[in-house]
Amino acid sequence: MIITDEAKKYIETVLEDNKAEGIRMYAVEGGCCGPSIGLSLDAPETDDQVSEINGIKIAIAPQALSATEDMTLDFETTGEQSGLTMVGAPGCC
Repeated sequence: MIITDEAKKYIETVLEDNKAEGIRMYAVEGGCCGPSIGLSLDAPETDDQVSEINGIKIAIAPQALSATEDMTLDFETTGEQSGLTMVGAPGCC
């Protein structure tokens, strides 16, 4: 996984505002093409893979590891909306 510098700045602000230490990625079952990837400020669970990417502490649930391997977490602004995007994340067919 890659976290761009733009995403890092945004995540650092969110972490500071919420007094959180890191982010957690997990699989959400039930999508039409398999699981989707969820992102939260939850603490790591015991079986999560925890690492630091571009200065951000990230925990990845075992079910989400393969889906996040080639993913880039980026920050995007479109019109009046802005937020994180998961480039390369599994999506619907």
